[in-house]
Amino acid sequence: MISNMLRFPFSMLDNEMESLFYPTSFRPLKGSMQSAYPPINISTTDKSVDVYLFLAGMNPDDIELVIEKNMLSVSGERKLPDATNNDKASYRQERFQGSFKRVITLPETVDTESTHAVYKDGVLHISIAKREETQPKQIKISAK
Repeated sequence: MISNMLRFPFSMLDNEMESLFYPTSFRPLKGSMQSAYPPINISTTDKSVDVYLFLAGMNPDDIELVIEKNMLSVSGERKLPDATNNDKASYRQERFQGSFKRVITLPETVDTESTHAVYKDGVLHISIAKREETQPKQIKISAK
C-alpha cells in the first residue's frame, strides 16, 4: 500500500486543492507566465495604451524597444553587479540575470508613430497613442 502511495502523482492533487481554495478566476498563474521577465502591466484609456515593465536595477541604455506591425518587442540584458569575488561562493541567488525578450501584441487601434517611453525608479512606462479616428467622440444633442 505504501508503494502505491509513493507512486501517486501529487500533481493530480494540485488542481483539486486549487479548486478548493481559489475560484477559477482567481487561481494563481502557472508555468511560463509566472516566471516571465520582466513582469508587465498593460492598461488602456480612450486615448492610449500604456505598458509598464518592471526592470529594477537596469540601465535604460541596455533596453531595446521595437514596434513593428502592432507588435511591441522589449529586449535587453540584465547583468549582476560587479561585486562578485573569486573567493566567495554564492549561497543563494534569486535575482534574474541574462538576456530577455517580451513581445506584446498591441490593438490595431494604436498609432505606433506616437509612442513615448520613460524609465523612472525601475519602471519603464511606454505610452502608445490611439489613432484619432478610433477614439470615442462626444455627440452634442440639439433641442428643437
